[in-house]
Amino acid sequence: MKKRKRIVFFLTGEQWVGLALLVLLVLGTLIAVKRLQPRDEVEENWVNDSTKVEFAAYQEKQDSIRKSQWKKTYKRDTIAIRMQMFDPNTVDSNTLVHLGFKPWQAKNLLKYRAKGGKYRKAEDLKRLYGMTDSMYQTLQPYICIELESLEVDSLANDSLRVDTTRYATMPGWPHVKKDTILNLRTADTTELKMIRGIGSYRAKQIVRYREALGGFVRVEQLLEVEGMEAVADSVLKYFVLDSAKVEQLNVNVMSVRQLSKHPYLRFEDAKAIYELRRRKIRLDSIEQLYDLEGLSEETIKKVAPYLNFNKNS
Repeated sequence: MKKRKRIVFFLTGEQWVGLALLVLLVLGTLIAVKRLQPRDEVEENWVNDSTKVEFAAYQEKQDSIRKSQWKKTYKRDTIAIRMQMFDPNTVDSNTLVHLGFKPWQAKNLLKYRAKGGKYRKAEDLKRLYGMTDSMYQTLQPYICIELESLEVDSLANDSLRVDTTRYATMPGWPHVKKDTILNLRTADTTELKMIRGIGSYRAKQIVRYREALGGFVRVEQLLEVEGMEAVADSVLKYFVLDSAKVEQLNVNVMSVRQLSKHPYLRFEDAKAIYELRRRKIRLDSIEQLYDLEGLSEETIKKVAPYLNFNKNS
């Protein structure tokens, strides 16, 4: 049996040094290639699947925020401008925006009012932060400051009155004539506001009171409306009544609650009338009410036109 010959390589010292240098050169080349590789590619190799999912969710959230902000900006920039008459002491934020105010300007105006600030004349609006001269010139013809919103001690002060004839040709403002005469029985809020000294608030109060009464029988009943006494001298001359026809209450069929809803009758008065009707079975005339204690003669005279004594409703 032949023996295998063992081949042995012997390296000299210089050869070992050369081999070591070769290994170091290979390792250095690999490290250099790794460092020269693009950073994104390196990170991509190190990022695990869960990190990728989190990063994608973050990117999606940021994109959603950017889109939302863009939509809000686009919506604000495309709001339709609608010019109309307004009182800076009572106007709401939505109307202000449609008049051309930026949201922050509208907010500043409302804050000023919330602190008790009042706009007593159109020029006062110039003091609003952010109000430019060109913007004020655009708004000025539409500014209408009503007396009710000022809450002044003397509403008869002509220097604070709104000259409605100035706005006769402006959109949203009724045409005013010097010889205007209104039928108090049928005039609506738009017609009532044509009278100097009667703004939106008083016009609504007049209509509400007329409905509660069942109609006016005298022009002087206007003075019973809250705040009307202050402008009575300049207002009453513009009204007439074409008839004294009113809605009447049938005292023989109505309950205490129904009777007490009339402005001239307190709950105690309505209850007294009801009890009198129960005792007498049926009431025939207004004179029977004079027998009631607690019901004044003045009240009976005022409420008389609004009562009827028919057997049936």
